[in-house]
Amino acid sequence: MHQFQQITEANVKEFLDSVDTVLLDCDGVLWRGEDAIPGSPETVRLLRAMGKQPVFLTNYSILSRKDLMEKFTHLGYDVNEDEIYSSATLAGLYLQTHLNQDKTVFVLGSQGLHDEIESFGVNVAPLDSEDHVFDIQSLTETLKIDPKIGAVVVAFDINFNYRKLLRAANILSKKENHFLVTNEDPRLPSNDGWIVPDCGCIIESVKTATKRSPTVLGKPNKFAWDFISKRFHVDPARTVMIGDSLNTDILFGYNCGIRRALVLSGISSFADVTKRIEEVKDHPNAEKWIPNYYLNSLSCLAKCMGRAGICEVPTEIEIDSDSESEETIEEDSVSTDDPWERQPGTFDQNGFFQRSAIITTV
Repeated sequence: MHQFQQITEANVKEFLDSVDTVLLDCDGVLWRGEDAIPGSPETVRLLRAMGKQPVFLTNYSILSRKDLMEKFTHLGYDVNEDEIYSSATLAGLYLQTHLNQDKTVFVLGSQGLHDEIESFGVNVAPLDSEDHVFDIQSLTETLKIDPKIGAVVVAFDINFNYRKLLRAANILSKKENHFLVTNEDPRLPSNDGWIVPDCGCIIESVKTATKRSPTVLGKPNKFAWDFISKRFHVDPARTVMIGDSLNTDILFGYNCGIRRALVLSGISSFADVTKRIEEVKDHPNAEKWIPNYYLNSLSCLAKCMGRAGICEVPTEIEIDSDSESEETIEEDSVSTDDPWERQPGTFDQNGFFQRSAIITTV
């Protein structure tokens, strides 16, 4: 049986001594919604003070890096803009290198995504009139598609509508036009019980209309890794991905050949991991989704460091609470959806993940 270990005061020094670069997911690791997860800002500062290089990698596409910097700062995190890689940033990087300079891009997404793509010198096509129409003929008569558009980027778009779908489908009828998606998450995390559809739902409608498969830029795709590894001169053997989702963060780490640590403060639970471990016997492919380590939250890493005498822990983190070596982790209920019953996708010759089915990640 595949084993994964809890990071405790007994092994935290060995873990830290083996790591130079720490890739961190954001939502569920650093914050939940608009609130920082207690102890996470202080833990990131401790890692940086120890000489570790943090890199922040999120599938969140709604905000530009400039806006994300404001959120990091507001929540107490000390970061540099070039350490942030959102799926919006990845869209800009991809288009900067793959889209002809005389072409524009049609974006289904937020203003922040528009701004981030334009920050890479890529021209975003303006939206056409959103006047209400009541039949297909009126819509097609008023709809105009600029022949200069050479790509469609699909992301979370709270204003998604039939007009946008029609426009995207007809742009993508030309096979030479790029079909890009920031991420395939079907739902957004919600603290109030609402089901909040994410861009995965929008992507499915575009895929159905076009009968095309998109290039997925965000995790678990390796596209971000190519940029991060070059920018920070990363040694894969001395790098760890810390995230809260088996289907994005942990799979991303596996695909990049780096170690993976799951925090239980977000999407995936301890029971989710044990279920996958059991399934390795019948579904060897499931091993890709199993982390090497786990922690209750990112702050537990700082607590272990303090108990081991590695460093002085900030007073905001109570190192005597929630002992990692003694606690019993409650096994949350496990989703009945079994992603191992189908292949979630394959990598093409360029290393991009082509998803054949949407896997629920919240």
